[in-house]
Amino acid sequence: MFRYVVFVWNDAEPAARSVASRLCAEPRPPKGPWRTAFSAAGLQVRCAGERPGRAMARRLRGGRGVVLGELFARDTEGTSLAAPARIDAPESHAIVASGGRRLIERYWGRYVAVLRDPASREVRILRDPSAGLPCYTLRIGELDVYCSRIEDVRALRARPFEPDWAYVAACLCLLREHSAPSGLRGVSQVLGGQCVRHREARVTRSYEWDPLALAAAAPIDEPQAAAEALGRCTREVVRAWGASSRSLLLSLSGGLDSSILLACLAAPPGPRVTCFHYYPPHTDLDERHFARLAAAHAGVALIERERPLGLELAALLAVPASAEPTNYLFYLEHSRREAALAREQGAGTLFIGYGGDQLFYAERAEWAPAEFVRRRGLAPALLGVLLDAARMDQLSLWRVLGRTAREVLGRRRWGPRDEAGRARPLLAPGVVSAAVRQAYCLHPLVHQQSGASSGKRWHAHQVLAPFDFYDPLAAPGDAERIAPLLSQPLIELCLRIPVDVLTAGGWDRAIARRAFREALPAQIRNRRNKGGIEAHSRLTVERNRPLLRELLLDGELVRCGLLARAPLEQALAGRAEIKTQSGELLEYASVEAWLRCWRGPDSSRQPNMWHTVA
Repeated sequence: MFRYVVFVWNDAEPAARSVASRLCAEPRPPKGPWRTAFSAAGLQVRCAGERPGRAMARRLRGGRGVVLGELFARDTEGTSLAAPARIDAPESHAIVASGGRRLIERYWGRYVAVLRDPASREVRILRDPSAGLPCYTLRIGELDVYCSRIEDVRALRARPFEPDWAYVAACLCLLREHSAPSGLRGVSQVLGGQCVRHREARVTRSYEWDPLALAAAAPIDEPQAAAEALGRCTREVVRAWGASSRSLLLSLSGGLDSSILLACLAAPPGPRVTCFHYYPPHTDLDERHFARLAAAHAGVALIERERPLGLELAALLAVPASAEPTNYLFYLEHSRREAALAREQGAGTLFIGYGGDQLFYAERAEWAPAEFVRRRGLAPALLGVLLDAARMDQLSLWRVLGRTAREVLGRRRWGPRDEAGRARPLLAPGVVSAAVRQAYCLHPLVHQQSGASSGKRWHAHQVLAPFDFYDPLAAPGDAERIAPLLSQPLIELCLRIPVDVLTAGGWDRAIARRAFREALPAQIRNRRNKGGIEAHSRLTVERNRPLLRELLLDGELVRCGLLARAPLEQALAGRAEIKTQSGELLEYASVEAWLRCWRGPDSSRQPNMWHTVA
């Protein structure tokens, strides 16, 4: 899998040059063949795991830097092709002269650009708007270091890393957006569309891409026009991702999003597509009927394999160290099974429909009427929008009307802090209120823009959470997992479609359904429900109660005052009076497993770190 490390320093400072000379000369980062992709005064870029034509270091001419990762060039017609391995001199000059904005406007993908102005020696680090490739940053001595995996620079730092407890609290309280802090103190992230400028000793940051400004510009409020644009854009994006693969696998649930991916891939020309569907031995969760419908309609092969209900969680105790906790349970269930299937089928790429619910707008139609009023006032069609919102969210008309009135009158507008601690009965008293006060992990472009509508703030909040680039359980040679729907062109287009249009007729993902009306079987196009995972989570808890008790009851989250031990003990004992979902317990187990990776020998000296932070 592709990785990179970037060192930036002020070459005019002797101390910085000395540290740079030492660090850049060491035979690290570890694990695998690394190469120097770019080097100049005050800058060195290393990378590993390149895939020619896809994930690689693309050099700019004239010493102007390098673009790391996967990059597609789009023309004025919206057609996208993989960018060349070396970008020509005029284009290189234009990219750097624009400060990187040309990359955002004419390219897309999963990339981090390292741009250098040869005249001023200014260095810019620009992360693509979809934030598909990680970009962590930290200070080591006199150097600023950027990397895709913190594990690759861990040995370069003298002091051990420590968890950022404010970040951990935000995670537990559902307040972690894609935001600047990471899970480790002293390590932050460059956000999607953000640019960091280094000029001598001065470092400044700016946003070159603003999702809510895009949402307000040139809205597409005619449903048919929106559907036609969405259909074209989705097909083009999916085609571009699949173009370099001779054979790929598609995880086909039989839901709307994965079926749309299949409809795009099945249209010739394209790679050979094989779909797979893992079904549980439980009738309430068995969706084979829909997966078979989608595969038969597209004329592709479908592999069906049974998977047991409930996971064994012992491997959770051996997850590798990383900058942030992730959804380890997803990878425990899917990683090795899907890697083996990809090898069996000779597929180097695996597509997943993740992101469709967020992108196409699958919930919270309650904010559609207020957005309609902002654009069109109290037009007669407002009644239909109110009824659509009530139908989709299964709320009373009066409740939707009340929420609409409060927002229109400026009394209430949704913000990310409204989600804090919702249905989290195991959190210790005071944790949620402290996390809300800190607002530590909120995206500044979402929670600070009070002028944006609730619906678009929610929409941006959803789509700014990228799919993990790295599989924590991956092995060398595994197929690359891609979520094509979370691509910049699609994100930009969907943000421009108002919420009342996205939920027209009281349907979630209404415009996506319309865009692919002829390409999907009617039973899939008209599905309103999808299989749940609560039974799977409940059985996982049942199978692993001893391990969960050991992990959680005497773990870091209890010791640091984030989880309340008494109700947690009752929940793990299966007491009916503790109304918690199994998924909540499993999420805490993932965070606890991550914390164990960073627990130092003196971690017991401070019995309540969270309260010292809060």
